[in-house]
Amino acid sequence: MNHDNDIPYISDVRMLDIDTDHEWARFKAAAGISEPKTFRLSTLWKAAASIVLIAGASLLAYNHLAAPATETHVASQEAIEATVETSTQISLNRNSRITCTDNRKNGTYNVQLEGEAYFDVEKNPDRTFTIDTKDVTVTVRGTSFDVCEADGNTTVTVTSGNVEVTNHADNQTIGNLTRGKQLVCHAGGKMEVRDVDNFNCIAWKLRNFEFNDQTLEEIMKQLQTAYNFQYNFANDDVRKAKLTGTFDQQDIQSVFTVIEEALDITITQDADGAWSIGK
Repeated sequence: MNHDNDIPYISDVRMLDIDTDHEWARFKAAAGISEPKTFRLSTLWKAAASIVLIAGASLLAYNHLAAPATETHVASQEAIEATVETSTQISLNRNSRITCTDNRKNGTYNVQLEGEAYFDVEKNPDRTFTIDTKDVTVTVRGTSFDVCEADGNTTVTVTSGNVEVTNHADNQTIGNLTRGKQLVCHAGGKMEVRDVDNFNCIAWKLRNFEFNDQTLEEIMKQLQTAYNFQYNFANDDVRKAKLTGTFDQQDIQSVFTVIEEALDITITQDADGAWSIGK
């Protein structure tokens, strides 16, 4: 289509299909122009943000796994059982308390103990298991033993494995305590190791007793610790009577029946629940 003066308008001209990028490249090559390689700023920010998010998530996950996990168990009127870690068993005696801290970051498991507890610790060479009382630290890797705070002393009785004890007074350490060994840390930090002929001292947990020519007064004290009952003697003759015998996982009524027959005495329960021991 022609207009006045026959001057062509651009709308009447067929547009050329020009590759501007190609032409610019040809021009730069001919002119010897070189340009540094550049990145889009938005792409860099996206990449940086992704790295920060991944690093942050990884750090949070690590801190969550590494943070010490704490649990508390309390026994008041009755002994209780607790399972910690994977399969470590802790029996907590009456009027006792433990606070357990699992620190995976440094491979330790710690128990703060008040009172008495029996431990059956799962063997784990990659983890150190410790028990802290007011006076001592007990260190093991897989064993069974009892720790008792009473009358100002701390007593550790070993039933299997190997146990190490360090007192807090002067950091003295005694190791290689094995089955049948008992360590007593006295007030002030002095420690002594002795052999035990039986495990009556932890019968509250094992319920196994072995009496060898012991007075009934001594026997009743140990039975009371395990079975939690009140009692009284009719007279001193009964109190001083002696007995030799063993009891294995028996209930208290069965134990009393054996004692009655062996010593020719009577043990009866009062209306208030206490046991009276006499002829």
